[in-house]
Amino acid sequence: MGRHFYFEEIANFRDLGGYNTKKGEILKEGKIFRSSMLYGPTKHDKQKWEQLGINTIIDLRAPKELIREPNPYEGFVSIYENVNLSGGKDAGRSGELAKTANNPYFMSERYLEYLKEKDEIAKAFHLFLEQKNTPLVYHCSAGKDRTGVISYLLLSLHDVLLAEIVADYQVSYTYIKQDSRILDPSKNLNIYVSFPETMEIFHKEFIKEYKTIENYFHHIDFSDDEITELKQLLL
Repeated sequence: MGRHFYFEEIANFRDLGGYNTKKGEILKEGKIFRSSMLYGPTKHDKQKWEQLGINTIIDLRAPKELIREPNPYEGFVSIYENVNLSGGKDAGRSGELAKTANNPYFMSERYLEYLKEKDEIAKAFHLFLEQKNTPLVYHCSAGKDRTGVISYLLLSLHDVLLAEIVADYQVSYTYIKQDSRILDPSKNLNIYVSFPETMEIFHKEFIKEYKTIENYFHHIDFSDDEITELKQLLL
């Protein structure tokens, strides 16, 4: 299970390493991190950040979110990139889905929409390749949805067991549910809950549409050599 790091102002900051592949390998820790919004920093949090040696931030939030809450950690890294998975729709799309949903797992539909943002996802994964020798973090607001889809792709590339991919997703709500800066009580709670079924449905639909993780990356114009390199990022 990916290790959770305690920050005073960041709720859902975790290592993507530590998971088991189907071949029995364990993903390396300390290289790629996933997170919720990087609030702060306090003195403690800045020291923790420096200890981790992170030099790249991939901010997955929509432009409207960046204006509302600029990233306070941008000045602490050499490379800061915005990758907008929301596309032409702002972050309020989840609320629209909640209004018409007939089950609590409607966020899986939103995740499939994120996959259509080919250029933006390709941008993120090219950054993973370019910065493979230094630690990096990618994050959105809650560190669950947009961050969860990037995590699904990364862990799938490494042939991580589906149960562990689901577990990595599911734990987010444990960390974010007490953070009033993330949870809006006026919205449908199911937007925030990381139901395991949501990721399982998303995975099922991903396989139905793209067949394999390799096919998806061919779809977003990655070469065989680049895909092979991505599969080695955490090994």
